[in-house]
Amino acid sequence: MKTIEILDEMENLLVEAAKVPFTNKLIIEEDDLGRLMDELRETVPGEIVEAKRILAERQRILDEAQREAQTIIDQAKSYISKLTDENIITRQAQEQANEIIQQAQKEARELHNQALIYASEVFKHIEANLEKALEVIRQGHGSLQQSRQE
Repeated sequence: MKTIEILDEMENLLVEAAKVPFTNKLIIEEDDLGRLMDELRETVPGEIVEAKRILAERQRILDEAQREAQTIIDQAKSYISKLTDENIITRQAQEQANEIIQQAQKEARELHNQALIYASEVFKHIEANLEKALEVIRQGHGSLQQSRQE
């Protein structure tokens, strides 16, 4: 079960719980809440693994961008060395190679920035889900504590 589904089920458990007359307290089956908390404990590590997978994918994208940039740079250098016979041709080659290098560096920066943005968005999503889960757990735990005290 995914974290959101577990949280939805916990919310349903709260919504459908019997109320204690003349109070704002609820009666919740301890076994049901315990089962959902156990499922949540099993699910959260999976989402952490997913976050690690995303980081690895981000690193793979960055490495690939670096390799592409290096390949383009190497091609530019090779191109420059082939055109060094004549002075005018050499100058033109150097200008083109510099443009290629600048373009490769720009593309590498853009890929790097896109990977960072993507990873940031995924972390924000996971963080929001975990915060929701934690709030539901705290509410459930608080209700249990209040029920115990009564």
